[in-house]
Amino acid sequence: MANPFKNSIENVYNRMIIYSLLTSILAILVGLTLIFLPSVSNKIVGIIMGVVILIFGINAVYKYFHRDGAKIYSLNIVFGVLYSILGVVIILYPFSVMEFVTVCLGIFVIINGTTKINYGVWLKKGNEDSWLVTLVTGIFLVIIGIMLVFNPFASLTLTQLCGAFLIIVGILNVSDTILFKKRAKEIMEIFW
Repeated sequence: MANPFKNSIENVYNRMIIYSLLTSILAILVGLTLIFLPSVSNKIVGIIMGVVILIFGINAVYKYFHRDGAKIYSLNIVFGVLYSILGVVIILYPFSVMEFVTVCLGIFVIINGTTKINYGVWLKKGNEDSWLVTLVTGIFLVIIGIMLVFNPFASLTLTQLCGAFLIIVGILNVSDTILFKKRAKEIMEIFW
């Protein structure tokens, strides 16, 4: 007879995978839009960035409250609240100064990278082979976030820069999500 608790966990896990894929694809689409339409006004770019970051925040909070004992999502409430506050601030104050939006994007990427580092540490504790990929992805994202905050890319328009980094974040998140999905049984054993 099937274990109803295990089936419930598998359903929650599958929903989380779907939400992660959807938010990552959204980030990639917004990034492509920003790259190919760099003349979009700074206010619109700010609002779009705020909405994307807010969606990531809502997704992280959702994962926290629907984790059914999954240790991997224990810090998601912190990350989700930070994402959400950042997203709301950008939506409410989409300053015409793109440097502020770029710094906020950098902070978002740093938080995203920190989340991945947390996942990598948990995977390592569970002797999961994929821990290194997740950890390296997280470190890479933190480095990208720091670069965005300090903006050494003066020759690129900030709109295109934001777009490029959103695409990178989206692609790295999709690859992590696919890895988590492929190794679902092993990962579930570690975190539940």
